[in-house]
Amino acid sequence: MVPVETMPRIADPPVYSWLLFILIMLWTGSLNAQFGENIVLYPTELEAIVKFDGTNRRNGTDSRETEWEAGFRVGQIGYVLDPEIAWFLIDIEPVYTWSEFDSSVTRQENDGELLNYLFQTNLLRGTPGPVGVNLSAQRSSNLNTGSLGSRYDTVIDSKNATLQWKNPAFPMSLTYEERSLDEEFRSSLNSSVTERDEILESLILKGRSSKLSVHLEHASLDDRIITRDQDYELDRANLSHNLHWGRNSQLQSLINYYDRTGFNANERLTVDETARIQHLDNLYSRTSYHYQSITQTIENEEHGGDFELHHRLYNNLNTTAHVNINTRDSDNVDEDRWRFGLETQYNKSNLLGANVRAGLGATYQETDRISNLGLVDVIDESHVVPLTGAVILDRRFIITGSIIVTDSSGTIVYDEGMDYTVLSLSGDLTQIQVIPGVRIDTGDTILVSYNAQQLPSQEFSTTFTNYNFSIDYDWVRFSHSDSKSDDKLISGASESFLQSTRNTLTDLEFHFKLAGIDALVGAERRFTLSGGFESTSYTYRQLFSWTTLENTRSRGILWNLNATQSFTEQESLDTDLYRIDLTANWQPRPSLTIRPTISAWKRHDEGSVITGGRLDDEFISAGIWARWRYRKVDLELNYHHDRRTVDRSQNNGLTETIDDRLMFTLRRRIM
Repeated sequence: MVPVETMPRIADPPVYSWLLFILIMLWTGSLNAQFGENIVLYPTELEAIVKFDGTNRRNGTDSRETEWEAGFRVGQIGYVLDPEIAWFLIDIEPVYTWSEFDSSVTRQENDGELLNYLFQTNLLRGTPGPVGVNLSAQRSSNLNTGSLGSRYDTVIDSKNATLQWKNPAFPMSLTYEERSLDEEFRSSLNSSVTERDEILESLILKGRSSKLSVHLEHASLDDRIITRDQDYELDRANLSHNLHWGRNSQLQSLINYYDRTGFNANERLTVDETARIQHLDNLYSRTSYHYQSITQTIENEEHGGDFELHHRLYNNLNTTAHVNINTRDSDNVDEDRWRFGLETQYNKSNLLGANVRAGLGATYQETDRISNLGLVDVIDESHVVPLTGAVILDRRFIITGSIIVTDSSGTIVYDEGMDYTVLSLSGDLTQIQVIPGVRIDTGDTILVSYNAQQLPSQEFSTTFTNYNFSIDYDWVRFSHSDSKSDDKLISGASESFLQSTRNTLTDLEFHFKLAGIDALVGAERRFTLSGGFESTSYTYRQLFSWTTLENTRSRGILWNLNATQSFTEQESLDTDLYRIDLTANWQPRPSLTIRPTISAWKRHDEGSVITGGRLDDEFISAGIWARWRYRKVDLELNYHHDRRTVDRSQNNGLTETIDDRLMFTLRRRIM
């Protein structure tokens, strides 16, 4: 299809006419009445919805953005003859939106129309017959036009048909899915139109018995924009088998095959075999084999074998001996690796009234690597953002300009300078420093992709050692753990490409409970060594919860206070971090809930690495969330006041951003 610069329609009358006709036919004056003698309708759901979202921002240039949304939703459930014979659902939601953006620079208004519908039916699902059928059709359409000539038009259609074979020994299902996307965007009258027009079709076969599981899929994408041409076909197969025998013994087999041709072509095959054999009551072994091959611009093939012997003594002492051999051949790197080790863990739930855990382990590994590449292409390296916001990437000699940071799904691409900064550390390491109060929060998982300088050809040994100890006695808990790896060069390039590591964590915690008060005070020291780079963090935390006494009309107020201080020492950057969060959950009536919150964050950086960068960062947020339900009215209110202040070194000065945001949603159930 050759694209032309015209905007598609927001609604296709022939598509909606049959849906509206069915709804009118099914919707009778008495909601519980029967239509004829065969069609029975449940009470119709009809509600009106009004939403408001407004933000005032002050950051040198004042701006105001408001958005209104109004519409209604109609939902109808019913069945023919019997719910187990033919059950159906119809849901329609037309919505109108209006938004305005006003600043000292520009002013723009936008109008939008949204229309969503869903039709779903299950046929013969509860009958004794051998088959059942599920059908569904769904559409989401959105047309948004702006006063400056902008226009956004998108229509998403989804269809699904599933045939179920109700065989008790091996139930199966065959599903056809179709999803089409028709989208056009224009930022102004004089700008060109950006189009996206594609259809994705899938055919999926699933089956499962007590031992065997089968999943076969064929999918194809037809990108009907010729200039872009991202067509592809995909075949996927997943087979798994689980065989039990004897006493706690089993054999697990798994085969995964993936073949994609066309755009972003690649082929993958994975085979896993795992056997668990129970030799004695307190002794069992686990043997596994892993094979993987990937062809995507380069070819990569990997074989791995692992043997583990587990022994348990008196249900308290668990010992594991393990041996592993792994070989990997690719266009970039050929690598052979073998290792063996011993791990032991002691658990005692009541030792003089205390719960005690202790562990000790050691592993020796040798690696022989032959490198054939210039750059290492690292894709989606996963990290969890710590409290300090400092994430040290795994590899060294990274080309910082190639770094791309996304969220855990890979759909949101974060911006350097806005969401994070990049710091070069000693030992040729690289750190991602998350900026608080923006789009990345503590505890989030981020994916980092980058290019690093080539790995040299080397043969080296690695010794891994670890130990841990913890005791939990009444109101006090203490834990300490240490793990380290030590690389030694046997032959090949310089030791600078090796990376010895160490992680030490010491934690002390006091926990008190009295009446409705629950308090926790703790301190933590964390030491990290990675390739010559050292970092030490001291964290102090206080948690306080208090529930006021309940009465006949109130469920009491639950107060939560969380205060944290963290001090991190690095070679060229020291960070002091303070954070406090205060929340309350008050429910004066069963129909009314009120939750006020206030949070503050302050960080101070000091060191030569921040020359020209951030010195102080403050973020304060206060708000209230409330929900009230009265008969058929549902009101939800959310207000936030956020202020962020950044003080940069040298002559960059102080910047401040203040946001006030108010959101509310009103739902009125009519029927």
